[in-house]
Amino acid sequence: MHCLVVDAYSTGRFLPAALAAHGIGTVHIDSAPGIGDRLVGAPCPPGRCAGRLTYRGDLDALVTAVRPYAAARVLPGNETGVDLADALSAQLGLPGNVVDGRRVRRDKYEMAAAVRAHGLRAPDTLRTHRFDAALAWTRARGRWPVVVKPADSAGTDNVFFCAGPVELCTAFDHILRSVNFAGARNRTVVVQEHLTGTEYFANTVSVAGRHHIAEIWRYHKRPGRGGAPVYDYEEPVPARDPATAVLRPYVLGVLDALGVRNGPAHSEIMLTGEGPVLIETGARLAGSILPEVVSRCFGTDHVALTALACADPAAFMAHTDRRAQPRTHLRYVSLIAPRAGRLVSLDRFAEIRALPSYAGHHLAVAVGDHLVPTVDAATSPGVCYLLHDDPRQIEADYRRLRALEEADLYGTGPGTGGPDVRRPA
Repeated sequence: MHCLVVDAYSTGRFLPAALAAHGIGTVHIDSAPGIGDRLVGAPCPPGRCAGRLTYRGDLDALVTAVRPYAAARVLPGNETGVDLADALSAQLGLPGNVVDGRRVRRDKYEMAAAVRAHGLRAPDTLRTHRFDAALAWTRARGRWPVVVKPADSAGTDNVFFCAGPVELCTAFDHILRSVNFAGARNRTVVVQEHLTGTEYFANTVSVAGRHHIAEIWRYHKRPGRGGAPVYDYEEPVPARDPATAVLRPYVLGVLDALGVRNGPAHSEIMLTGEGPVLIETGARLAGSILPEVVSRCFGTDHVALTALACADPAAFMAHTDRRAQPRTHLRYVSLIAPRAGRLVSLDRFAEIRALPSYAGHHLAVAVGDHLVPTVDAATSPGVCYLLHDDPRQIEADYRRLRALEEADLYGTGPGTGGPDVRRPA
């Protein structure tokens, strides 16, 4: 039995091993030539793949190339693989998601419209290529700030928070002059209402339209350079937390609204004073996680459950009635570079590994790279997990980690390095 995995990068790089544990071979497909060079995260290990193919724009040719593997499933390993995974599933007649020409699982405008049509709250949204239309829409609503981002992207790629017309114009022009995270030119811009409240995310896996919430996490942010918030840390939400009673039915409704029927998804939701509101959903695995650490907290993880759903849908179904419950305390800390400079050494990370609650870390940078002050997820040097039965130990270690960052954890030295390069938050 084989599974086709499109763009097994970032968290997707763990899928081949998870599938192999169930006796399933992986055929890796790049959604475009050189896509792995443009994405953060180690590529799919070649030794774990039964085959490696590249999509070059001819879907019929790709379908012909993969048929000898007699694949039973197609999975996206990264946001860039969502469209091709859906197309392959449909062409091969394999379990997938609802075919929808509006691309509701990728286009942020269509996503909001689909959720709203399902009777759920979604942010007020405009999609346009004209700045005058964006300004008129915002003025008619009479509320600043607004969120401005590409219609087709992911994460914090070119996301701006605009407090007035000048910032809106600057953001609009920047987006239309840029390519998105996958290298495609931005043709339109999405303008959305700015949501206020507490932000959460839910990781889910679905089989034949039956959804299981693997984890719910709460985001914590802090003011960043220039005033925009940056991700500070995330913590799992216990099943008994009152927020879960509100978030669970909303997340399941969003998945139905977006036609998610099979495979993983990662949904970000703002819990406002009026209830939950979708920020966006990615029909793929959560990014930048270490599954082994998450499993120590929950007993399983997003990757393992995705593999189980492929290998044994009946066994997976037994999980769908279980509430995600952390067994211990866990904190996912986004690393924050306080200043610009070249990363000259990782020696001081020995002090991080010596923290009593240290459970693992992943760096998106290497010695010799030039760091910029962290202003968003794309400019974070990486992540660190803190796990312990005593939340006070986690808090103490978290404070120590932040102190080490200020004391030159990254070896850049105070006042060294190049210009203060900033990216939109």
